[in-house]
Parts: sequence; structure tokens; C-alpha cells
Amino acid sequence: MEIWDILDSEGNKTGRTMVKGEEKLPEGFYHLGADVWIKNSENKILIQKRSPQKKLSPNVWAMTGGSVIKGETSIETIEREAFEEMGVQLNVKDAKMLAHFKTGNVWIDTYFLKQDIDLNKVIMKEDEVSEVKWATYEEIEEIYQNGQFIKNRWEFVKDIIKEFYM
Repeated sequence: MEIWDILDSEGNKTGRTMVKGEEKLPEGFYHLGADVWIKNSENKILIQKRSPQKKLSPNVWAMTGGSVIKGETSIETIEREAFEEMGVQLNVKDAKMLAHFKTGNVWIDTYFLKQDIDLNKVIMKEDEVSEVKWATYEEIEEIYQNGQFIKNRWEFVKDIIKEFYM
């Protein structure tokens, strides 16, 4: 059971919480999510295909991330999600904040991290991830243009990634 802090339209905690899946987020309120874009020494970005079992956006490519649970920071979230979904330990001390934006009913903290990860050692959680791969910036853009990348993520950070990190 995940408990989320409810945020106002400016991204501030309201003091209220909700249980994921058991309650509906009140109109005009938000919860916090966190994403991380991981680049390796070959200048490729780690992407993962969401499991067909996912309720939200199944079978599409995405970055690593998820919802921030009560009492957790967004950095702790990306660390937890990478380990839960792929069995990967991130060097989060090296993570850099890319953006903080609002999309739908979620405020997103987006991070960038340079780290080499051996895909042969990835242990995918079946109900979360069905495939992982390293992709170039251009490959991700093509996946996005073909409608096969999770909505409301790549379009918010692609220019930042291209300008500063590629």
C-alpha cells in the first residue's frame, strides 16, 4: 500500500494524504512523482518497456521512475524504483535535478545521472518492466514520435538533455 502526500497547484504539501488506488485524487490537487534519465559512458540512455500488466501506459517505453511515497524524498524514490523494478543500485549522490514540472495530476522531479549499468545483471520485476535497453537520443526521439514512449515525460526534458548532457 502506497500513501501519497497531496500537493496543491504550486506543488506544496497540503498536510493531507491519500492511498494509491483506494482513493481518487481530489480535483485541483496533485501528488509527486520522480524520474531519472540514466546515461552511460557510451552516451546512451537507459530506457525500460513498461509491463503489459501495468494499468497506466502498458507496453510503452519510459525512463525509470515512480510516485513519491509519504516520508520519502524524490531522490529516495528514484533509488527505490530502480532497485524495485530492475534490481539496480543507483549512485544517487551524483544525480542532478533537470526539471520540476506539472503534468496531469502529478508534479514531477526529474533527475539526470551518469552511470554504467550492466544490462545482463538487471533483474526485471515482471509486473513493472518487460524489457530494458540502452538507446541513443535519436532512438528515443523516434520511439517518442512513433507514440511508443510514455506521454508527458520526454517532451519536457529532451531539449535539456540534448543541450547540456549529450
